[in-house]
Amino acid sequence: MNREKDTENGGGSEIDSPSDFSQSVLTRVIGKLAFFASIISAGLVILTLVVTGFSVFRRYILGKPLTWSDELSGFLVVAIVMLGTAEVFRRGEHISVDIFTGKATGTRKWLIEIWSNIAVAIVAGVLFASGYNAVQFSRMIGVYSDGYLEAPLWIPQSFLLAGAGLLLALALARTFDLIFYHRGK
Repeated sequence: MNREKDTENGGGSEIDSPSDFSQSVLTRVIGKLAFFASIISAGLVILTLVVTGFSVFRRYILGKPLTWSDELSGFLVVAIVMLGTAEVFRRGEHISVDIFTGKATGTRKWLIEIWSNIAVAIVAGVLFASGYNAVQFSRMIGVYSDGYLEAPLWIPQSFLLAGAGLLLALALARTFDLIFYHRGK
């Protein structure tokens, strides 16, 4: 497959050439949502850095530590990871076994790509179902974090749904595209 640099969305990553892999409108829309989620994720990285820096300043300079910063940082890390997963998948920067994918061509490569997308969809589906059950349970019995924030746990758990949902949608859309637009080229 021809690879070219993705300069439209920040550059640096390789994506499938449009001449080599036709994407449906649905895949492009989900890809834009994944990119938008990754922008939010990047903003949360900056927020985490600011909160951590402020916490360190309060603790070691002023001698008055923030009691809630560690708990908030933990929740933000979940959001950062889950909001970034679909974008990493969209860019093709996820883990792959190069011994299989690097030398495959034609129909074999097409089948490997379909299997890869289906495997991602299965994992994302399980993660989504698990996250959905966790959110429902937390809301039903009113679970709150046990730290100083005392935040309803369904709020940080909801990021599991957002990230896994985007990943699932993108994997299914890519599978659809491979089957109906690419056909083992």
